[in-house]
This record gives sequence, structure tokens and C-alpha cells, in this order.
Amino acid sequence: MWAVDECRLRGRTLLIVHAPDLADAPFVLSAGEPAIRALDDAGLRLLDAYSVAASARQPGVPVTSLLSHSGPADALVDLSLDADMLVVGNRGHSGFTSTVLGSVSTRTAAHAHCPVVVVPQSPALRIAESALAIVVGVSDTPAGRLAFEFALAEAQRRSSAVIALMSPAQDTDRPTESGVALPTELQRIRELYPEVRLVTSLVDAEPAEALLVAARNAKLLVLGCHHSDDRWSTRLGPVAATVLHQSPCPVVVVGARRHTATSPTRSRLVVT
Repeated sequence: MWAVDECRLRGRTLLIVHAPDLADAPFVLSAGEPAIRALDDAGLRLLDAYSVAASARQPGVPVTSLLSHSGPADALVDLSLDADMLVVGNRGHSGFTSTVLGSVSTRTAAHAHCPVVVVPQSPALRIAESALAIVVGVSDTPAGRLAFEFALAEAQRRSSAVIALMSPAQDTDRPTESGVALPTELQRIRELYPEVRLVTSLVDAEPAEALLVAARNAKLLVLGCHHSDDRWSTRLGPVAATVLHQSPCPVVVVGARRHTATSPTRSRLVVT
């Protein structure tokens, strides 16, 4: 239900996608029915159930659904060309037995053309949602700058603070509220969002460990990712891969490839 809540916040349409997997056929076959028809019927029932639940939770959000016959990751990457955001789960199954979403989320995050949000099965909130900050891993790279800007924009939308975790090597320029400096390019981005409270912190621990600790009391954890040109690759780097599957809060992966032109259909969030 994270995705439909996000649609209400952003004023977007929700597209719910299901891509049947032939490996699931033995678990849904009924006597005399072809495997593909049985999978399609089961998939349509699943989409109907999720659509009803989403509409019941947020009645004002337009909800549509799509039954795709592409592979789950391929379908999502294709849809990301005309989406504001993709939302996937980080582990477990898709509702059937063999479609493991962990591999889908990793490959989707590695190749999508829009930000990808990976939501844990049971987000752990120890304090009130309104008190939570957005945590971002900061680096002075193209992907790192995009992640920083995304975190600041989300914080402005949600009236939240941003906690930026930096490596000591990034501490090169003007100090921020917490006294830790930002590189020049990051400072220019920061100046676009003057109303957002920003706290920067240097990380002495291993990056993945520091991010996971910070995520315990975060509403979002934002990471930059340089996408691979190999369409079959699922490599996100060791830090992103670790955080993606262990974070207690939703993780947003922002890649260096983003939309360069506005599409009239880019008004929806896609969830699978």
C-alpha cells in the first residue's frame, strides 16, 4: 500500500503490474486448462484484488492495472520510460510460489529510467512517521548528485529534514547546518531547497553499515546508482546491494539515466 499512499501525496495515477511466470504453472493449473490461460486468470484475479485494496485505501487515487507477458524485470524497465517512479518489494514472493521479487527488484533498480523504490515487507517504524527524516548517501558524482537532489525535493514535499551521510573525502567546501562542508556542486543543489533542514554527517564506519543504522529511524533512504549498460546485469555495487535487501525502511535508487523530456503519460507510479 506504500505506492498508493505515494500517489495521493504526488497527485499521480497508480498502475499495478503483474507478469505471470510459467514456472508457477503447476501451482495454478486446473484440470484441462492450458498453463498460460490458468496463469492469466490467476494474475487477473490478483490484479483485481490489489486494485480494490488500493482504491479502498485511497479512494481519490486513479488505479489501473496491467497483465504483462514480458519477464517481470523487463516489463518494469520498459514501463519506467513513461513513469515517475517504480515500486517493488525487496524479497519474498509475488503471490505465487516461484516468482522471487528479490532478483526482480535488483535488476529493475539496475536498469530503470526513473527512480525505483524498494519497499520491505514490513517497514519498521519505531517513532512517529512525521518525526522521521530522509537519509541520503552523498557523493560528488552524477548519480550521487541526482540522489541528493531527489532527497531534498522529497523532503520539501513531505516537510521533512534530510540527513546526508558523507565520506571524509567529500568534506571540501562550505559548511552546512551541522558544520560539515559540501562540495561545490552539491552546495549548488542544496541552495535550490533553502527551506529544507539539512544535517550532514561524516561516516567513519563502512558505508553500508552506516546507512543501515541511519535507516532505522528514516522514512526513506536514498541512494545514487550508476546503471550498467549490460541489460542482464544486476550489479548495483556492494553498498547498494547490501542496503537494498536489508534496509528496514523503503529505499529509493536514483540512477544516472533519467528522463530528459516530459512525456504526457509520465503521471503515474508503477507497482508490481
